[in-house]
Amino acid sequence: LTVWGAGGSAATGDPSRTRWGGDTVCFELRMGGAGAVPLIVDMGSGARQLGRAIWKEAEAAGRKPEAEVLLSHFHLDHVIGLPFFAPLYDPEAHVTVRSGIVGTPAQLERALSELCSSPYFPIRPLDMGAARFRCFEPGEAFEAAGFEVTPFETFHPGGCCGFRIASAHGVICIVGDHEHGDARVDAIVRDHAQGADLMIYDATYDDENYEAHAGWGHSTWQKGVALAEAAGVGRVLMHHHQPEQDDATLDARDARIRAASPRACLARQGQVMLLETGALTEGCGPPAP
Repeated sequence: LTVWGAGGSAATGDPSRTRWGGDTVCFELRMGGAGAVPLIVDMGSGARQLGRAIWKEAEAAGRKPEAEVLLSHFHLDHVIGLPFFAPLYDPEAHVTVRSGIVGTPAQLERALSELCSSPYFPIRPLDMGAARFRCFEPGEAFEAAGFEVTPFETFHPGGCCGFRIASAHGVICIVGDHEHGDARVDAIVRDHAQGADLMIYDATYDDENYEAHAGWGHSTWQKGVALAEAAGVGRVLMHHHQPEQDDATLDARDARIRAASPRACLARQGQVMLLETGALTEGCGPPAP
């Protein structure tokens, strides 16, 4: 798993936010490393650089780009990188985009085309032939890029999905935007995180400032730590860093999280996690200098 963006709400290029990265949510999973079809979870601003990397890799190998995309929901910080995703501009590429927020592929294509067309974007990359659209139902597993994916409901305005992503090597659970507190949905999230080797959790807030943002659709790192303990999760990465949080603020937050749990830390843009038959490496190392 590679973290191409761990921020939330809006991207930031503030020079005080360089070590943790300023791009919004985008994760890439690969079964077997280079050459394997990437499974992409969310297309925040980090998807721009990821798309360029996929394009260059395919070009060097003499093949056309391929990618499978899972969208947790359509809020801008999770889809703003879609119009800039380079493989969409090659008619012979194959980019399958999946969502559980709408009922049909036609509705999915229509929703995303509004973002990737006038008056919001000058050209229409989704009309160039690379994109294919699929829908799923939360709770129903499917195969994508060699992984078994089970989507599940999270609690967020307008709806959102998380993903339990399994292979012979282990399980990664990516909790999309989620606000704790709804007993039914919290139980769904806990069930799908159960026993995961790695969980990525929405920790936009901490317990001290959560109440001022109750109802906004996000959780706290303390709730992420408690969930990991209750569900027997191996490691936890906390994501959805707010754009006003600079490196010093995130350093302090990361230190608090590590002090609370040796299994938990903040997600850092550029971080790479390797899961091999249940052994997770590079999971919670220090931020890059």
